[in-house]
Amino acid sequence: MGNIKQTDGRNKICFVALSAYSLLMQKNIKRIIGPDVHTTLLAKELLKHNFEITFITYGDGGAPVEYIDGIKIIKTYREDSSLNHILKAFAIWKAMKKANTPIYYHHGGAAGIVSLFCKVMKRKLVWHIAHDKYVNREQENFMLIDRFGSWLDIKLADIIVAQSEYQMATLKKKFGKDSLIIKNHFKITDQGIPDKAKPPIVLWVGTMAKMKQPELFLKLAKAIPDATFKMIGGPSNDQEPYKQAKEISKNFKNVDFLGFVQSYEINRYFNQAAVLVNTAISEGFPYAFIQAWMNYTPVISLNSDPDGIICKNRIGYHSRTFDQLVKDIKLFLKDEGLRVEMGINGRKYVEREHDITNIISKHIEVFKQESGS
Repeated sequence: MGNIKQTDGRNKICFVALSAYSLLMQKNIKRIIGPDVHTTLLAKELLKHNFEITFITYGDGGAPVEYIDGIKIIKTYREDSSLNHILKAFAIWKAMKKANTPIYYHHGGAAGIVSLFCKVMKRKLVWHIAHDKYVNREQENFMLIDRFGSWLDIKLADIIVAQSEYQMATLKKKFGKDSLIIKNHFKITDQGIPDKAKPPIVLWVGTMAKMKQPELFLKLAKAIPDATFKMIGGPSNDQEPYKQAKEISKNFKNVDFLGFVQSYEINRYFNQAAVLVNTAISEGFPYAFIQAWMNYTPVISLNSDPDGIICKNRIGYHSRTFDQLVKDIKLFLKDEGLRVEMGINGRKYVEREHDITNIISKHIEVFKQESGS
C-alpha cells in the first residue's frame, strides 16, 4: 500500500471512538472508559502540532456534524439504536468515508469495520490494543463478533500500538505480527504530596462490568469492617453488576457507594485515598492506575500488573489471590510510612513514563511516517 500524501500541509487523522462524544463535549457524561480518555487526550495534544482531527462517534439526536475546540465530530447512529449489526456497520463505513482522511486511528469498539474500510479504501490504519484479551484470545466476556472483528484489526492494521511488553510478545507469538509500544499517556498535574484523609480510605474506581468484579471490593469491605471504603463507577452496557453492587453496598456501614463521578471531580478522590484497589479479572493498562500514582496513591491489584511494573517500581502490591489481597490492604492501612514511600515512588513513575508531553512525539512520528509527510 503506497503512502498517501497530505494536500494542505496539515496531517489529517480520523479517530473512530464511538463513545467519546460526551467526553469531547464535556456534557451528559454517564461513564468514562480508558480508550475514550486516551483518544481525547491524544487528539487535543495533536492539535498543538498542526494536526487536523476528526472523530466518529455515536449520534445524540442533534446535528450530524459538530465542531468542538477545533475538532470535527461526525456522528453515526445513537448508542441505544435498534439497528442490526449490518446496518450499524454501514453507518460507521459511511461516516468514515465522509471523514476522508489518510489515517484512521482505532482504540476500541466497531471491531473489524475500521480495518475493512481502510483495506478497501486504501487508507492507513493505526490500531491501538485496548485490552489484553484482544491478543491472548482467552478471556471471558469476549463475544464472537468482537473476537472475529479484532482478528481482522490485527491482520489488516498497518501499525499496531501495544500498551505493554506482554501485549507485544503475545501478538508476535500468536499472530506473527510486529507492534511498537507507546505507553498510555495522561496530563500530569503539578502538585506536592497531598494530605491524605484520616482514617485512610480504600478506593475502587472503574466501570462496573463483570470483568471488573466489583463484588470482590464489597467482599473486601466485609473482611475488613473497621476500614473505610469508597466505590466509584458507572454501569457498563450490562447494568446488573452496577445494580447489584449498589444494592449490596447498602448493607455495609463502612462502604460509601458514590456511583459515577464526573472527570473534573474524580481527581480529589484519588488525592484523598490511601490506596487504590483493582479487582478485575484482567486489564490492558488501566488509566485509574496512572491517576492514582499521579496523586501519590499506591495500587493494590488482585490480578493485573502490566509487565510487573507495580512490583518492579515498588508502587503497590500484586496480590494474586483474594486472601492475600486482604492481607496486603491490612498491611497498608497499618503502615503509613509504607504508603508514603510507595506513593512517592508512584508519582515519580508516572512523571517519568506517562506524561503526555513526553510521549506525544512518539505518536507524531508514527502518524507522519504513515502519511508520507
